[in-house]
Amino acid sequence: MLGKIRTAIGGLFLTTIAFITPAAAQPRLFSEESEIQLLIEAPFTDLVRAAPRSTESFDGAVTWSGAGGDNARYDIQVSPRGISRRTRGICSFPPLRLDVDQSAMRGTPWRGQNRLKLVTMCRSGDRYEQMIVLEMLAYRMFNEITPVSFNVRPARVTYRDANGRRRDETQFNFLIEDVSDMARRNDRRAVEVLPNEVSSSQLNPAAAARVTMFQFMLGNLDWDMTEGVPGEECCHNGKLIGAGAEARSDLIPVPYDFDMTGFVDPPYALLPAEVNISNLRQRVYRGLCRHNDQAPATIAHFQARREAILALIDGETRLSDSRRRTARQFIEGFYAIIGDPERVQNSIIRRCRG
Repeated sequence: MLGKIRTAIGGLFLTTIAFITPAAAQPRLFSEESEIQLLIEAPFTDLVRAAPRSTESFDGAVTWSGAGGDNARYDIQVSPRGISRRTRGICSFPPLRLDVDQSAMRGTPWRGQNRLKLVTMCRSGDRYEQMIVLEMLAYRMFNEITPVSFNVRPARVTYRDANGRRRDETQFNFLIEDVSDMARRNDRRAVEVLPNEVSSSQLNPAAAARVTMFQFMLGNLDWDMTEGVPGEECCHNGKLIGAGAEARSDLIPVPYDFDMTGFVDPPYALLPAEVNISNLRQRVYRGLCRHNDQAPATIAHFQARREAILALIDGETRLSDSRRRTARQFIEGFYAIIGDPERVQNSIIRRCRG
């Protein structure tokens, strides 16, 4: 294996991305990376109060002002979403879902949209804004690894209570591309299955190895490629896409939700009981042993993208200097591991599951 890794460092990463087809044009909302300004109106006092118990939707409206927007007000449905940040009492404001009427959005900046996830600040304050910026960066880092990933769009959002019972609140947030759009952009289709309806043997090995290496890079333990919350769509903090909606082989896992990571390092992090670590910044590899043969090509591919990934961190002006420095050091720690064949063996190959 050591010899394979040394050989792979020379550039054998094509197998990691060989299955990717040319991307189709994406909706306008995610075709740019500039920050947009949104005003969202809804009965937020009622929504926030109901969020821990329900994902009930509320009537609302959205206005996109400034560059790229049309300053028009569009009716939408707004609902709380997610599990940890919504139900465990750790956040004062839940993540949101925006349901858009596609027929009413033709010819507008929202054209092609339907259901959008909006990542909000868990609590107010600079610390939580920095965490949102870092989580957004994680998505963009995975964009650098592969186009088979969710695009995001930063947004400065003002929340206005429709009933006037709370003050306007402005947050830095970001929108996440819909899974169907992401799949279509990569000439694939979203696959809807329940947890454990597919096994790891039905995953594309190169794609699965890429996801597990990325999660190791972020210091993420809050994910799974085949399992999830019972009764809900697979998988835990990830989606599956394939050649068709009914595909059951060569499935590509696509991760999302990167807040519970060492890279973001939130104060509300919950450590899995089965993992013997004291904080999220201690990396634990959770890849499957069946994908160990993919390690050389996967490592080579990540090494080839190193400068691009570090450039994303260095260029993120919304980060404070200290946060930028800490984030860069954390990612450089990952590269120190995969650049040392002995550490690859001890921290990755011998730590695989199953």
